[in-house]
Amino acid sequence: MGTRGDLPVLAVVQSVESINVFDLAQAAAGCCQIVSIIDGTPSMARLLGHLGPVIDITGLGDAEAVDKVRDAAPVGIATFVDPDLPRTAVLAEALGLPFHSPEVAATLVNKNRQREALRGAGLPGPRFRELGSGDTAVDSLLGDLAFPVVVKPSAGAASRETTLAADGQHLLDAVASARAAGFEAMVVEEYLADSEAAMAPDFASFVSVESVIGGGRLRHLAVMSKLPLAPPFRESGHFTPSHLPDATIDEILDVVTTAIHGIGIVVGGVHTEVKLTPSGPRIIEVNGRTGGAVHDVLAEAGGCALIEAALRVALGETPSDEGLSPCDRVGFRINVQPPMSARQVDSIEGVERVRELSGIKSVTVLHPPGDAVDWRLGTDQQILAVVGAVDNLADLQTIRRQVGELVSVSYR
Repeated sequence: MGTRGDLPVLAVVQSVESINVFDLAQAAAGCCQIVSIIDGTPSMARLLGHLGPVIDITGLGDAEAVDKVRDAAPVGIATFVDPDLPRTAVLAEALGLPFHSPEVAATLVNKNRQREALRGAGLPGPRFRELGSGDTAVDSLLGDLAFPVVVKPSAGAASRETTLAADGQHLLDAVASARAAGFEAMVVEEYLADSEAAMAPDFASFVSVESVIGGGRLRHLAVMSKLPLAPPFRESGHFTPSHLPDATIDEILDVVTTAIHGIGIVVGGVHTEVKLTPSGPRIIEVNGRTGGAVHDVLAEAGGCALIEAALRVALGETPSDEGLSPCDRVGFRINVQPPMSARQVDSIEGVERVRELSGIKSVTVLHPPGDAVDWRLGTDQQILAVVGAVDNLADLQTIRRQVGELVSVSYR
């Protein structure tokens, strides 16, 4: 019961935004047998069938869905997509599997609830307020907050419809844009100042932390430093190990530990974003799953297998207490983002020349010529992703410069 052959069965709730099927298969090899659960995405069944059995719970009530998943006899459950956290939590609770509780899952997918939980855990953060559909005037939108403010959907991801409002008109425009995109609930929070020390030499003033937790033990596996943001908050890349000094890393990990425990996460992979300010690290948000587009960077750096680590804690294993995963190189990802004025990709040149550079593992065109692009859709509108590894930060800066010089993208 709970195994297929010699491997335990892990149920994974899948969506089109989920982790790459081939990466998941590689992580699961020798670790577990994947049973995929799809909800509203029947077109994925054929592809996911290469992983193992597929259970379609589209249109089913919770009780019926639980019965179908129970028949697969999983010993653990996981998901890699934020919107799937609540239903995964319902399935886990009914099946007695380790996962976020429904209450924790609800907090993880709502930025207002999460801010309240972090404040309750004693963590300082920006002043904030949640907007409802009835808030239309600047005074009601801003409340007692002071400009500049960050406006973002309560349940958004990847910086979608996230922007900086410097005055009342910017605020009205940002709220109108998010509502037009279907986001009714939003969070407005005061902008946190950047740490100039963290930004030198030419990096962003925030990081992400990849962690796994299970069996009562929390292990932080990696700290990803970020390349300078494309306006307003789109990620242009990241790298690990971080360029920050050990003392700063320790501060960051202490804050992340408090945040994870404060929200009530007890099992699974965790991706936490942290802003570095003159007053110290401040939590941007905590995600109850591993980060997107980071496992390959950690692997290129010589670090641990991040997805496998997340699968193992979902299966009930306890992570080691070894601390950050050792790395012998600098793994990186460079995202080529479109300008805010772009509406369509016209042409892309220089991709093959980038592939020939030393240290490059892969160059992926994510939006080929003819694709529509819109900065409001966030980081995922990147045109090109370059992944690889180099010996040091100086070499990383050289690679960044070379990519900028070799790649030419024209837009309409």
